[in-house]
Amino acid sequence: MLNENQIFDELKALILDMKEIEEDQVQLSSSFEALELDSLDFVEVQVSVKKRYGVDLVSDLFASGKIADMGQLVGYIAAESAQKNTAEA
Repeated sequence: MLNENQIFDELKALILDMKEIEEDQVQLSSSFEALELDSLDFVEVQVSVKKRYGVDLVSDLFASGKIADMGQLVGYIAAESAQKNTAEA
C-alpha cells in the first residue's frame, strides 16, 4: 500500500516534468492555480493517476474545486487506492 509521501513524490515529479517551475514550488499546500496547471495538464494527471494507481479522477473534482491543491489530490488518491485495495482483498 502506498503512503501519501510516495504519492506526493510521484505527482511532484510528474508536475515538474510538465511545467517549468522550481522544485520547491510544488508543496502539499500548492494550489493548481499557483502551479499554473491548465485543462490539458489535468488530463495528463488523470491519465497518469489512472495508470499508476488505478484511481479515476473525474474532471468535476477539479472543476468544482473539491480538489484544488496537491494535498487534496494526494489525500484523494490515497483514500481511493486504499478503498480499492480493501475491496479487492
